[in-house]
Amino acid sequence: MSKRSTKKVDYSTVVIVNRNNPNTKSISVRTKFLSRIKVYFTIVICVFIGLITSVVILTSEARKNASAKRELDWFKREIAGPLVTDTLRARSYIDNIESKLNRIQKYLKQRGVKDSQLELGGKADQGANSGVAYYRYYDRYLADLIKNLKYMPLGYPHHNHSNSRYGYRSNPFSGGGSEFHSGVDIKGTTGDPIKATANGTVIQAGWSDGYGNCVRIKHSHGYQTLYGHLSRISVRQGQKVKANQVIGALGSTGRSTGPHLHYEVRFKNKPINPERFLKLK
Repeated sequence: MSKRSTKKVDYSTVVIVNRNNPNTKSISVRTKFLSRIKVYFTIVICVFIGLITSVVILTSEARKNASAKRELDWFKREIAGPLVTDTLRARSYIDNIESKLNRIQKYLKQRGVKDSQLELGGKADQGANSGVAYYRYYDRYLADLIKNLKYMPLGYPHHNHSNSRYGYRSNPFSGGGSEFHSGVDIKGTTGDPIKATANGTVIQAGWSDGYGNCVRIKHSHGYQTLYGHLSRISVRQGQKVKANQVIGALGSTGRSTGPHLHYEVRFKNKPINPERFLKLK
């Protein structure tokens, strides 16, 4: 005969008191259930605290986002807007500069300079992903342009202007007939300094029939310049000279009617009109 095990169940009593009613009510609950209520209550409190914390964090983030939006709006209004305007204005200036550089390059090409390392006409935009790269392109182009200009015979070798032009003219000695004048004559006073009009190398420095004391300089791109009727020569053959360097003094040597400079520009050893080089037109 088996024995039934008997286990005593532990109960706890909860008494409910109503102040307006003398009768009380009591509820008996197993003690183990009552202890679990504490756990459930703790869980509920933790969940509630988590929700409150989430609300606080979300509210703070919303405020930060609103502040960020205000800062973004300020940046667009105060910085980005003017920056775009300045960029467009700078682009307009650059286009204007490019137009002028194209004119200068056309001028140089008309005079035989065709080996410029850079070309315009939109090439600056290729690979120029930033303003710095774009400006660097023009810096290189201008440096190349300046280098070419140094070797171009530009301007006057003497401060006075010409008084006898290039081309056919009446014979200055007989006054009759005509002769071809291969340069321009620039009046002055004996001893006035004569300057080279471009960088180059002296290929002649001495007496030359008709020209008297003469200096001839070889420049890049097939150009030469000739300075005749000098009273004094200040350079020697083979010497390298720079633009604006004094190479001699004005005089009246050789076939001359009085003190003046005979100035020629030659291209591939053939005289061309120097007036094309006296001024940039």
